[in-house]
Amino acid sequence: MGLLFINACYREGSRTRRLAEHFVNQYQGDVKEICIGDLEVCALDRKHLEIYNKAVREHTFTDPMFGYAKEFGEADEILIAAPFWNYSIPAALHAYLELVCTQGITFDIQADGQYVSMCRGKKLTYVTTAGGYIPEEDHGFGYIKSLAEIFWNIQDVRYYKAEGLDIVGADVEGALRQALKTSGTDIISGAAETTAGV
Repeated sequence: MGLLFINACYREGSRTRRLAEHFVNQYQGDVKEICIGDLEVCALDRKHLEIYNKAVREHTFTDPMFGYAKEFGEADEILIAAPFWNYSIPAALHAYLELVCTQGITFDIQADGQYVSMCRGKKLTYVTTAGGYIPEEDHGFGYIKSLAEIFWNIQDVRYYKAEGLDIVGADVEGALRQALKTSGTDIISGAAETTAGV
């Protein structure tokens, strides 16, 4: 499929999206963008969990909710862009990832209890920004990294962050450039913004 760009940036002028666009523009191949804020995806409540569990047991993934997992599993590479949100990730992104983690589509479990990936992708990039500072233990990235390594056997997991963007006097453009310093490409343009949403 190429690159699957999972965009969980909802706000106009999102700085997280600005960082993510660098990776989209650098990718040599097809890009499919999923705008999490536009999806009608809900957490696995009692009703949907019954449908989910029955499908996993019977290996009949015809319900539309499994389309996200199928799409994810076919991607050659994954890019996730999400603001640092209440020390984690946006709830809608979490609900989406719950559906992506479907046994029989993106992973399976062997008789000895070991997880086996059913995904094509071997690289995942995670991009985030924060108005304040992100603690050393970033629960958002930690969750994504655990899913990638354990469920999908993606060992090439990359993390880019820009923080402190809403602190008075912050050099927003400098922070965004710093987040991308290892890529060697300057993609930041336009006037400095100190209040745009992450």
